[in-house]
Amino acid sequence: MMQLNSYRENKAMYDNPTIQQIQQDVRIALETVMGDSSAEMLDEMSSIFLEDAVPLIQQMKDGLATRNFDSIIIAAHTLKGSSATIGLDKFAQLCLAVELSSKAQETNKLGPFIANLETEYSRVETALRHFLL
Repeated sequence: MMQLNSYRENKAMYDNPTIQQIQQDVRIALETVMGDSSAEMLDEMSSIFLEDAVPLIQQMKDGLATRNFDSIIIAAHTLKGSSATIGLDKFAQLCLAVELSSKAQETNKLGPFIANLETEYSRVETALRHFLL
């Protein structure tokens, strides 16, 4: 029973990373990819991500409202790539879920996925803004 509880706690921690964990994941990913120039690239890539994310999430919401699945697919795919590039794996996975559900035109799943994406964006935004100070 003790192992099961430990597993659940670890899974919950992975599923809901703290801001510090998000920051650390981003740092590690950029250091791996960019080497010595990672600090400068983090500022630039974080800024670009933050500028693009809100309009792309809005594009997904608008696409859902008008059943424009192609628009949702484009926005989700774009945001998936930019978030994966800076090490935001959970965010990228949510974008993938939106993209795949849109391709399948699963409107019943899209609303909750987009809502989860917005929630995760709030967490990610807070973490990334600390890099930009």
